[in-house]
Amino acid sequence: MAPAKSCLTLCAALLSLPPSAQAASQAEMAESCKAEIKYVEARIAKVRDLPEYRSEQGRHALVTADRWLYQARKHAIKGETRNCVSAAQKSRAQL
Repeated sequence: MAPAKSCLTLCAALLSLPPSAQAASQAEMAESCKAEIKYVEARIAKVRDLPEYRSEQGRHALVTADRWLYQARKHAIKGETRNCVSAAQKSRAQL
């Protein structure tokens, strides 16, 4: 009887591990999302004053980066961390 009880305890412990690991991963992704958004915001603010971004092509790149940043913020509000990070990275890629 004791081995079956310990086996059940072990199985229950193993089944409870993935959700906690997933929660830690989600928290890490949320922090990564916030960091990406802050980095892109600072980068856009710095780039706005550069002469190469005053041309038509430069303004287009800034507008596109702003749009992706807006999407990243929307995903962050909804709690969609994976989409938030990818949108912020796409915004950064425009600059």
